[in-house]
Parts: sequence; C-alpha cells; structure tokens
Amino acid sequence: MPATSSARRHAQAVFEIARERDEIERWRTCLRTLSSALKDPEILAILENPRVPLENKQQVIDALFPDLDRLPLNFAYYLVSRQRLALLDHIADQYDRMADAHQGLEKAEVTTAVPLDKNDTARLTSYLASVTGGKRITLQARVDPEILGGFVARIGDRLIDASTRAKLEALKKQLAAAA
Repeated sequence: MPATSSARRHAQAVFEIARERDEIERWRTCLRTLSSALKDPEILAILENPRVPLENKQQVIDALFPDLDRLPLNFAYYLVSRQRLALLDHIADQYDRMADAHQGLEKAEVTTAVPLDKNDTARLTSYLASVTGGKRITLQARVDPEILGGFVARIGDRLIDASTRAKLEALKKQLAAAA
C-alpha cells in the first residue's frame, strides 16, 4: 500500500504541473513512453545500480529519450535519483485515472457471461453513465461464464454486481434465514 500512496502522490504532483501548463495529454503520453521503455531489464540494471553515478544514469535517459521535453526528463531523473523507478508504472496508472476524471471519463471493467453485442454495449454504457452521474464511460468487457447471466461492473472503487449468480446467492441466503 505504501507504494500505491507514493505513486498517487507523485502522479498528483505531475498532474498539477500538467494541468497548470494545459499539457494533460502530452504528460500522459510521456509517462507511458517512459514507463514502457524503462521496463527493459538491461536498462533497469544500469538505472537501479547504486554503483553507477547519477550523471551516467542521466546520460542513459537522455540517449533513450532525445526528443522528450525537459520537465518529463527531470521527472525521470528524480525517480532514478530517489530509487523510485519501480513506481513509474503505478504513477502512470494513477495519472491516467486523474486525467480521465478531469476530462469526465470513467473506465468500467465489465464482466458478462456472454459477449456483448453493440446494442447491449450501448445500453450498459448508458446505464453506467447514469450511475456515475453522467460521466462518459469507456467499457473494458470480459467474458466469464461463471456469473451465469447479468453483469459485474467495476468503476473505480465501486462494484456493481448485477449477476445472476449474485442474485441466486442472495435468494439462497433469504431462504436459509426464513427456515
């Protein structure tokens, strides 16, 4: 959990900078670029090695990202100098959530028993938009026959379980309590 809260604090700081400069999407791209490139085990071995001087690590970053603007580069230097490079993926995820919220977007991970067609997707998106107070919803659909029918949606920290399986279990509990 400390890694998550630390990632959230770093993402919040970056988000504030991006919002002030009206560069929210540019920072989103920069963070994703940094995150994906710095996963390479050979590069990580250099950047996380305490014996390698910071100047050499900065040169590696400069060579990897010759077109990156100064502020994102400085952020990468900061993470390397504080040995927090492992947080970069989490920082990018947290930043994405903040940027989406700022733009009125909400991602919903939806699990259904069968694949959704276009009409079902549209109806479910509309329903989830009303549940979230009119936010624009982007669906990430997944199929799991174990839920039997209906859907289970996760929107941020909120879980909506409208599955047949959950309804059957609730009915089972009611019948057991009545007996």
